[in-house]
Amino acid sequence: MQSYRYRAVAADGSVLDGSVVASDSQAAAREIRNKGLVPTFVDSPGAAGNGWSALRSLWSRPRTLRLTEDLSTLLSAGVPLEKALSICSASEESAETAGVAGQVLAGLREGKSFAAALNDSGGQFSRMYVAMVRAGETAGALPLVMEQLVAFERSRDRLKSEILTALAYPGLVLLAGLGAVGVILGYVVPKFSASFMAAGFDPPLPMQFLLAASTAIRDWWAVIILAGLMLPAALIAWASTPHGRLRVDGLLLRVPLVGPATREAETARFARALATLLGASVPLLDALGIARSVLTNRTIEDALEPVAQGVRQGRGLAQPIARSRALPSLAATLLSIGEETGDLGRMAERLAEIYESKTRESMKRFAAVFEPLVILLLGVIVGSMILSILAALTSLQRMGL
Repeated sequence: MQSYRYRAVAADGSVLDGSVVASDSQAAAREIRNKGLVPTFVDSPGAAGNGWSALRSLWSRPRTLRLTEDLSTLLSAGVPLEKALSICSASEESAETAGVAGQVLAGLREGKSFAAALNDSGGQFSRMYVAMVRAGETAGALPLVMEQLVAFERSRDRLKSEILTALAYPGLVLLAGLGAVGVILGYVVPKFSASFMAAGFDPPLPMQFLLAASTAIRDWWAVIILAGLMLPAALIAWASTPHGRLRVDGLLLRVPLVGPATREAETARFARALATLLGASVPLLDALGIARSVLTNRTIEDALEPVAQGVRQGRGLAQPIARSRALPSLAATLLSIGEETGDLGRMAERLAEIYESKTRESMKRFAAVFEPLVILLLGVIVGSMILSILAALTSLQRMGL
């Protein structure tokens, strides 16, 4: 028996965090459902942290998408789940995908549910993925959910690819600039330092700063590297705490350019999850709770908490979302139209498409501003260093004259 952490959706649509003691994750999920909750995430405390799990999920995404596509095709053709996993595990086209399918199949044959087997596959599948599959199993619409997941994963991959492409060039420029600064301080400046000392020359103040920085790097390089590793680790550890996470997420929303892009990305993620779940005939309160639980910004997630209460009281979905001010006003407008027309799922999908497009545009704007700022900043730093060296050399030549 061991303790399992969980996140689940209550009957009123609220999202609860807690822990239960059980023999395995499947028993833990049953215990959670016996409490009248719909589990969206079940994991043991000894598992890797959220950051590492996210990294593993990102690394395994190509084979996850391939397996999802294969399972969706087989399940839509009426092949039973166990048989479909067996076919995927015997595939010779991708050994990695076959290995993942075999691992999930083994869990299924041990009596676990499909969602529990995915959750116990060593971080191969994200919390969002497992939550969707669990909802599909609950609603008896697993083939439809797998089709929705294929579209969801493809859309998310396209969005991430475009974001990374937009940020790649500024990132490379920043790394190159930092490398140039390191070469100047670690190699160029010490060469001049020896000349100045031999001539008994007292260099100008800017050059003295460069010499002091160069000496500090040579004498304290181990401490600098250790601090460079420990400080980010400490910041990440603090940001992983509930209080730290809330502070960091709130700060991100107030940063120019970053804040609007974050809100748009979260709106797209929420709308896409909601559309996928409603398309699988998951009840609105359950769909709302699960869609909330997959948001990455805790400030927005907390702001959406009263929405479920408003839905349960009969005020609909759009009005509580508008009052929460967690999402852009357009989200409430489109969802209100969806409620009036009786096609909330389709309107949520349209909302996701709009804000995925807006996220791409925001990231392009951010890259367009960030790139010249990085070049300008590095140009000022490197240029100041070169001017300081030239000024010191000029002064040294004048002394020689």
